[in-house]
Amino acid sequence: MKRYLFCLMCVAVCLWRVPEGLAGFSLTEAVTEEPGQEEEIGTRELLPGIRVFGWNLFQGNFSKIREPWYNPSYRIHIGDVVSVKVWGAVELALDVPVDSQGNLFLPKVGNIPVLGVKNEDLVATIETSVKRVYLNKVQVYANVANYQPITVFVAGNVNKPGLYQGMSSDSVLQFLDKAKGINPEYGSYRDVQIIRENRVVKKVDLYTFLTHGNLALFQFKSGDVISVGDVKDRVTVTGDVKRPYLFELTEKSVKLSEVLGLALINPTATNVTVTRWTRTNKKIMESFSVSQGHEVEIYGGDTVDVYPDHVSTLNTITITGENDGMHTLLVKRDETLGDLLEKLTFTPRSEVSAIQLFRKSVALTQKNLLEAKLQKLEELILTTPSVTKEESLMRSHEAKGLLTFIDRARKVEPKGQVVINEKTNFDEVFLEEGDSIYIPAKSNLVLVQGEVSFPGAHTYVEEMTAREYIDLAGALTARADRENILVLHQNGRVVKCDSEKMLKKMAVNRGDSVLVLPKMDGKKLQIAKDVTQIMYQIAVSAGVLLAL
Repeated sequence: MKRYLFCLMCVAVCLWRVPEGLAGFSLTEAVTEEPGQEEEIGTRELLPGIRVFGWNLFQGNFSKIREPWYNPSYRIHIGDVVSVKVWGAVELALDVPVDSQGNLFLPKVGNIPVLGVKNEDLVATIETSVKRVYLNKVQVYANVANYQPITVFVAGNVNKPGLYQGMSSDSVLQFLDKAKGINPEYGSYRDVQIIRENRVVKKVDLYTFLTHGNLALFQFKSGDVISVGDVKDRVTVTGDVKRPYLFELTEKSVKLSEVLGLALINPTATNVTVTRWTRTNKKIMESFSVSQGHEVEIYGGDTVDVYPDHVSTLNTITITGENDGMHTLLVKRDETLGDLLEKLTFTPRSEVSAIQLFRKSVALTQKNLLEAKLQKLEELILTTPSVTKEESLMRSHEAKGLLTFIDRARKVEPKGQVVINEKTNFDEVFLEEGDSIYIPAKSNLVLVQGEVSFPGAHTYVEEMTAREYIDLAGALTARADRENILVLHQNGRVVKCDSEKMLKKMAVNRGDSVLVLPKMDGKKLQIAKDVTQIMYQIAVSAGVLLAL
């Protein structure tokens, strides 16, 4: 029992005693950790993509600061060492500790009370006492040489509660950082209390530091407690803001303008949507203008989504190809293709009769239609049963090739070309935002692709038919689908030739393309039909001949 009590006494002395021979400032935390055991608790997300405001505040950067600096507001503490120099009528140079009564003792001067004296007043306080003894030509200089370490308890909703050493002039941020910061799940950044002798002597709202960089100085004493309270109400802010975070409220409800002020909305933001869940588990959504911020009440648990909702009076149109003018134009929303063409400057090589219009919304529709076809084909391939083992092996081999085809087809990006027929009235084709106008150059070539012996480009010959161009390319191959031969005109119009008679009559113009699709053999009827339709769809929407 005696040995046990002796050990306790040794531990107590080790915890509270300042090491002898302390030269300069040196602190040791009362709570230590094993290397490699740190966990970045504060960085985790509470909601997908959303963190609490202030999550990156405590990353160890405050606790790394261990060197003292001159603080004029620092009040002298018991145990501090003051370096005093006196010259003139008497020569004196001493490092004097502040005793337990709060006094400095100078030989032939006596005790000088300095406890609680501000750093900036230290020289004047000592000089007053010295000049009471030495009346003539005495100069005094004093400086705090060593600061007495103190111990502060950090408790409440922090990640590593405990007893930590520091300077009495250290900020609350430094002590919280030593405790690995505030717990992001249930700790409050707005309710931090400093307790001394069981009484709250200061309350700290860290949002003033996070938003404005303001942090009031406070001088700690040994035995002080920093207590982090429970978070009460939070609001989630997302969208067109610089700070998309979970924000803590100090009241049950605040004005929307206060929340937006914390989130720092972007200049483009115009509207907000507020989502709220009632106690009866009903979802309520309301939209407001940003300008209504002082009227709308926001409650804990709400989600505020900020977004831009602008009405543009102009459309941006891109011009490519044989054009001598500007390549990007701003046009009014009610302008038509006819109005635009009047503004363009053509070159001698411009093929005005074959102007092409590409539209993003059309490209998106084509992509969605293609994806629907591919998904249907994929389901058909994977669910087609086999009766025998031999058939199963054959189906497996065919399925592998078809799935590769589907994967390649999914990478095709449709152009979104709007077909302009010969009888189209340009003054009735209204332009949309992001439209692209391509002015092709006059061409003397006809392209023949697909299932022909020698695919390539051929010079245009007036009155030659599609059949004759195919013959120039070495005729059709054995895999050619004679009922799916396409003639693609420059203006986007597609003509399908499904018979020899039609091929011989089909006129081909300058710059046109002849595409011969492959025939699907050895597959189930429905699969062959779907693959053919997909090939046709890709050829029309993207101008690409994709084969198995």
